[in-house]
Amino acid sequence: MIIFVSDCSRECHQRNVLRKAPNGGIARIGGMISGKKIFALIPAYNEEKTIAKILVKTERIADAVVVVDDGSTDETAQIAERLNATVLRHEKNLGKGAALRTGVDYLKKEKSFDILVTLDADDQHDPSEIQSIVAPIIEGSADVVVGVRPMDSRVMPRQRIVGNKLFDRMTNSPVRDTQSGFRAYTLDALGKISFSESGMAVESQTLMDAVRAGLRIKEVPISTTYQGIVPKRSAANHFAEVLEYIITRTVADHPLQYLGLPGIISILIGVAAGLRVVDIFVKNQQIAAGTALIAVTLIIIGAVMIATSMIIKLLTIQATR
Repeated sequence: MIIFVSDCSRECHQRNVLRKAPNGGIARIGGMISGKKIFALIPAYNEEKTIAKILVKTERIADAVVVVDDGSTDETAQIAERLNATVLRHEKNLGKGAALRTGVDYLKKEKSFDILVTLDADDQHDPSEIQSIVAPIIEGSADVVVGVRPMDSRVMPRQRIVGNKLFDRMTNSPVRDTQSGFRAYTLDALGKISFSESGMAVESQTLMDAVRAGLRIKEVPISTTYQGIVPKRSAANHFAEVLEYIITRTVADHPLQYLGLPGIISILIGVAAGLRVVDIFVKNQQIAAGTALIAVTLIIIGAVMIATSMIIKLLTIQATR
C-alpha cells in the first residue's frame, strides 16, 4: 500500500492505493517476540539498491513494516510495496526527521503495537539485530534503546567518529552514540517525544526529548557498515546542521545558565570599567573615552542577554503549561 502524505499538515491522505492490507490497514508480516508486537519504521530516500535487502531481513522479525519514501526519484517506493511493506510517500524530499515524523504520526493512530523500531534503509544497520535492540524494553528495563555503533575507523569514517564523540559530549547523553538511527521506542515513550526536527538533527532532538521526559534510556552494541554507502549530503552540512541544533536547544533549555549568567558577568565587568572611568576623571580630570565606551557596551550587552534569557524562560514555562 502506497499512501501519499502531505507533511505540512502531518495528515495522511490516501491518493493512490496500489495494494491494501487484508484488514484495510497496516499489513502484518512477522510474529510477536515474547508477546510484544513490534513495528519497524524505515525512512528511505533513493535507496532502490538496498531497500529490498533491508525489508526481507526486517520482515522476518517485525510484525509490520512501514517505509516512508521521502520524495525518492527512483524505484524505492515500488520495491517496498512489492515486498509487503506499507509505504507512506512524500511528494518531495523533506528530510529524515520529517520522514520519521510522518511514520510516527501515522503509526500512533494504530496504537496496535508495543515497540517501534527505527532503522536506516541504506544497509548501514543489520535488521537481524532488532531482537537485541528491543531486548531491554521486553525485559522492562528501558523505554528507549539506542544501538551504539563501534567507533572504529576500520568500519566507520574517521570524520563521523570525531563528530559523534563531539555531539555525545555536547548533549550530555547517557548513551555513547547520539547520532545512531537504529533505535527502539515503547508506545508510551513515543507520546513524550515530538520528532519536531525535519533534518538530520532529529537523532539529537529525540534523544534530548527523551532525557528531558525522564525516560529510561539504554544502549545496545550493534554492528555497522559504510562500505558502498554514498552520502546523500556532505559531511560538513550534516555536521553544521546538528551542531546548530544542539547549541540552540542547549541555550533554549537552560537560558538562565547560558544567557542570564553571562549577562550578569558582562554587566559587572561593565560597571567595574565605569567605576574606573569615574576614578580617572576624579584624579586627573580626564575622561577615558575608550574605557567608557567599553563599559557602556558591556552593560548594554549584559542587559540584553538577561532580558533574552528571561523571555525564553517565560516562553518555555508558558509552553509547558
